[in-house]
Amino acid sequence: MENKVTILPFDETLDVEPEESILQAVLRQGRYVKYGCKHGGCSTCRAEVVDGDYRLGDSTSFALSDADRNAGVVLLCSTFAESGHLVVDVSETMDDLTEEQYQAGQHIQEFAATVDRIDALTHDIRWLGLRLNEPETMPFVAGQYVEVGVPGMPDPWRSFSMANSPTESDRVDLIVKVLPGGCFSSVLDQRLSLGDQVQPRGPLGQFGVQLSHRPMIMIAGGSGMAPILGILRELVATGNRREVTFFYGARTAGDLFLVEELGQLARQHDWFTFIPALSDAGADGAAWEGETGLITEVLARHLPSTVGREAYLCGPPPMIDAAVEVLESSGCKPRHIHFDRFVPSG
Repeated sequence: MENKVTILPFDETLDVEPEESILQAVLRQGRYVKYGCKHGGCSTCRAEVVDGDYRLGDSTSFALSDADRNAGVVLLCSTFAESGHLVVDVSETMDDLTEEQYQAGQHIQEFAATVDRIDALTHDIRWLGLRLNEPETMPFVAGQYVEVGVPGMPDPWRSFSMANSPTESDRVDLIVKVLPGGCFSSVLDQRLSLGDQVQPRGPLGQFGVQLSHRPMIMIAGGSGMAPILGILRELVATGNRREVTFFYGARTAGDLFLVEELGQLARQHDWFTFIPALSDAGADGAAWEGETGLITEVLARHLPSTVGREAYLCGPPPMIDAAVEVLESSGCKPRHIHFDRFVPSG
């Protein structure tokens, strides 16, 4: 039986292919709803089920609590229709989504690109640089991500945030965490070479800086550095004067990267402060005179009050959850906390 989904309040019915999530069905047919991680981690694509049977895929308890599930709240990225007709409503969960935005869809393109940089930043972090060939430019917003496909990879698409500024629209720079046994990780470390061809597609996602005059807190860990770096480079390019404090957490000194670039940025611009911190300083035998402790502890020491600020968080879900709790308890309003959860996809 062919499944269908009706999206309220827009009252449009779309086809749903077998094993296709509701979000995938919406995007495939040229429509747009809010989404972020696309794998049940960020809660951006929340909706309410009005009618029909469905199956829930994986999601974090932060994104979808037991109370949400019992109330019929779902994540469109991990919801699958199991009856002939499913009806979902986004009018409450995406109350600022207009009909014009929904109908316009999101302009996603596939590109041909050439690998022009592969650098090991740490033992498990790589910089992957791609030069776009066809089309030659990709307009995007700092904080967005692309999916990258490599010919011959059995499960070809992986999602990575862009680390370059939108002013460099002729290329895509990515920060990739290498995972043992990961399909893309293995290709990157063992097969991919300068001059090879790959297929990025995008831009995707809505993470990015909101227009306001509020001082910004940025918090990242691991490859969550990528979207923050892209945002910072864009702020520099556009003459930003808003206060920005960037907290970056790593385990040991050997897990830090790009600290020289960020330190120089802080010396050149009085609106920017960079605070790296190590949770297990000295474990690798390296000397360290900077901040120590969990990045949330460092945040609380430096900014005991976050009233009137807005925050941008990128990194593993446990770090995001802990940072949100600290920010809210110190006065930051929930609507001013924006995050991009980095769920491993090797």
